[in-house]
Amino acid sequence: MEKQSPEPAQLSDVEVTAVAFGGKGIARVEGKVFFVADAVPGDVVDIEVTGDSGRYADAKITKFAKPSSLRGKSPCAFSERCGGCQWHGIPYEQQLAWKRQFVETALGRIGKVEASVPVAISGSPETLEYRNRIFLRGVFASDGGVTFGYFRRGSRDLVPVDRCAIAATTINRVLARVGSAKFSRPASLRTSTPYRMELQEIPPQPDSSGHPAGEPQVIITVYPPSPDCRDLDAFVDGLRQTEGVFWAGLIKDLKTAPLVVFDEHGQLQYHTRPGQFQQVNVSHNRMVRSLVHELVEGYNPKRILDLFCGSGNLSLGLCRSDRYVEGIEFSETAIATARENVRINKVTNALYLSGSSEKHLWKCAKKGEQFDVVIADPPREGMFKDLIPLQKIGARAIIYVSCDPATLARDLGALIRGGYQLKSVRTFDFFPNTWHVETVAVLERADGISG
Repeated sequence: MEKQSPEPAQLSDVEVTAVAFGGKGIARVEGKVFFVADAVPGDVVDIEVTGDSGRYADAKITKFAKPSSLRGKSPCAFSERCGGCQWHGIPYEQQLAWKRQFVETALGRIGKVEASVPVAISGSPETLEYRNRIFLRGVFASDGGVTFGYFRRGSRDLVPVDRCAIAATTINRVLARVGSAKFSRPASLRTSTPYRMELQEIPPQPDSSGHPAGEPQVIITVYPPSPDCRDLDAFVDGLRQTEGVFWAGLIKDLKTAPLVVFDEHGQLQYHTRPGQFQQVNVSHNRMVRSLVHELVEGYNPKRILDLFCGSGNLSLGLCRSDRYVEGIEFSETAIATARENVRINKVTNALYLSGSSEKHLWKCAKKGEQFDVVIADPPREGMFKDLIPLQKIGARAIIYVSCDPATLARDLGALIRGGYQLKSVRTFDFFPNTWHVETVAVLERADGISG
């Protein structure tokens, strides 16, 4: 006789009192903490436990007994079903307060950082239509039509959408055109098999005279569901012919994809390629770039090291004839773009290298190389393996840009214990209506000198 799985625990009239980084509401019942997906403070809900770790449990809402007074009308028709945004309809000032709290809490609990350094936060100029890049899933109908959407949170159930409230207008315009078109359906791809598609808005591109011309357009990268799916070429050809599409291609086409301008700032052109990572909020990215430049210039450095440099987003504008800038990035594609940015903008004294940041730091430390300022913009997992060699090069200041308060706090705590002082923390809301947040922290050596 098969052993029956126990029924998941059900709780009624649970009051949510706080929110955690990751977007889950926090409730306490008889001393136990429950992290409730899609809940916000003030909600009174019936919940079903989805995972139990003893001291705490994860849960989902089965019924709203009383919705929070913070909840307003969502500007997105799909927000209750889509797996993307969590906070549509929540007052924006409240969203900012929660995000500042995420950073403050992580610094105190994880980094053991003194609360004497205040956390400032900068809101986004736009809370809708701010994303210049989105990832969608698509499926083909038997007649060649296509349906696009997002997976429902925690599942692979496709929620069809005809527009995304946080995506740029240009992307929604192209999405509507593609969604109403008919394509040649790949014979090897079942109608229920989803593929992934990235749409990125680019500004008007330079004409033959070098001046921007025309309207914003979209570049599209299609990711087949499996390596053996070989017949999406006709679909991509159809995408290329869609009005408003500058370029479309598959993964196999990325090596020959065009270099395009994605931003112009401070008399510099910043380029990218289809499929390459770039920040999704252009206006806020400029704010962070400007802050980093202001901070760096305050130290008047002669040598700058840019870790996880991408294509030079933060350091390209710091290059001068009397200053040396060195960038290191694991992605060879991003470094190729960084070098093109150097060439096109006629930048001098810059060297962008492909490789491991950890290995590069150890190499610099063993050679006794010194840098006045280090800029670090690591991925979500932070810099845990890089911290020892980073401290050995003894930079006067470290400017740390992070998308994860927990790993930021962990790394800042280690650097402070290693002889650095935290001078300032500023948080930027790159991602309104979601729990994601970006933070810039500045550390200085306690002795105030290099090496």
